[in-house]
Amino acid sequence: MASRQRDLLKPRKQPVQARSEATVAALFEASIQVLLAVGYRKLTTTRVAERAGVSVGTLYQYFPNRQALINSVIKGYLDEVVSSVERSCRGLNELRLEELATGLADAFIAAKYKRIDVSRAMHEPLADVGGAQLVKVAAMRAADSVAHNLQSCRDASFRDAPLLALLIVMACSSLLQTAIADQTSLVDANSLRAHMRAMVLGYLREAQQPQTARKMNRPHASLMSHRS
Repeated sequence: MASRQRDLLKPRKQPVQARSEATVAALFEASIQVLLAVGYRKLTTTRVAERAGVSVGTLYQYFPNRQALINSVIKGYLDEVVSSVERSCRGLNELRLEELATGLADAFIAAKYKRIDVSRAMHEPLADVGGAQLVKVAAMRAADSVAHNLQSCRDASFRDAPLLALLIVMACSSLLQTAIADQTSLVDANSLRAHMRAMVLGYLREAQQPQTARKMNRPHASLMSHRS
């Protein structure tokens, strides 16, 4: 039963030519536009095909049903978010702890707020197409980049950087999802940034190893100085 359910969420074929890739991209964007216009419950393959300017038959060449289409759209969305975080994290190596906390908060906010309307639109369908597993895979991928940042931190070290990185990703993602889902605008981006930075910085300060432990874990610098 579980295997059959997974098969229903798979696309029928992958685009291999530029024209096919353009068609799939149009279907993805049309799905987002329909989600924003009428919501997930009223999204149909017919509406998506009409918005994309293709026939329903063309849509079914790539996706067997609505769930498979939305599953692929969510994967594409999560890939964009994580790719944005990864790009930001590449510039966060060898920073001091306070600078790193600021950079991480900015990285996650920038990734989610790039198209905040799409981030809001993804919330409802995530629960309908096994979104928890998709989010878990994306979180683990983002955590790899954050772990490298933690391991290169100039003035702090951490005993289990990969686990700490994953927890930071999960905490930031949960905070962002709650803020984005709020339609009352009680939390603006600047306030969210300040609170997220404080959360990340406080957590990292509590999780860092004591200074004596850091020195024990970094013996090479002292050895090199004695040799010179």
